[in-house]
Amino acid sequence: MSGLYLLGLIVLSMAWLFFLLGLFVHYQLLRRTLRAKEGEQLPSSLGFVPAVVGSLAVFFTIPELAKHGIEVPWPWLWILLPLAVELIIVKWHTARRRRSD
Repeated sequence: MSGLYLLGLIVLSMAWLFFLLGLFVHYQLLRRTLRAKEGEQLPSSLGFVPAVVGSLAVFFTIPELAKHGIEVPWPWLWILLPLAVELIIVKWHTARRRRSD
């Protein structure tokens, strides 16, 4: 394993962890938003940054899996899925924030 490959593996692992952490944070914000009482101050979200990082992580993971003989069906679905999930969560969160203001 070369140093460049190891560095790429570390960056890819960090991207996956950032995506998972961002998804967890958005889930917690959504739960808080749904439990908020009328007129209560609501926290803001992280935006689409975790989704973009997650999509890039999937984009660079799929070729690595193919090198090891693992074929992923419908690769573009898995690349765009983090963006779709994040879009739903952020839209729901911002709609609830606007209603409470």
